[in-house]
Amino acid sequence: INNVSFVLPTVALLQAHYFKLQGIFTDDFPANPPSPYNYTGNPPANLQTTNGTKVYRLGFNETVEVVLQGTSLIAPESHPIHLHGFNFFVVGKGLGNFDKGKDLSSFNLVDPVERNTMSVPTAGWTAIRFRADNPGKTM
Repeated sequence: INNVSFVLPTVALLQAHYFKLQGIFTDDFPANPPSPYNYTGNPPANLQTTNGTKVYRLGFNETVEVVLQGTSLIAPESHPIHLHGFNFFVVGKGLGNFDKGKDLSSFNLVDPVERNTMSVPTAGWTAIRFRADNPGKTM
């Protein structure tokens, strides 16, 4: 996601956070793709991907919106997504590249479907919203 390939840490992320262990993860996960391109067209020769164990910190009870963009990389397909520990609302879905300028107006903010698993369409996008009210297991 956002050109960062996840590297499995040697210690669980919640354990590292709780015990304030250094060097297990960094909190510099990018909020947006660092090098946008035509995700559903021909990809660039160099995607500038990195490897790492990076997190994006959310405030407790913060409302979070995530747009998951399908790409034409490797084997384009409809991709299922599950968010552990949360139900979320599917507020938008479409084909092609997500366009904030035009696609936000089509969001269903009145009675969106609530799910814990959904699919990002082939060469399309899905927008979800959830409340970050489940911080995970406490030790």
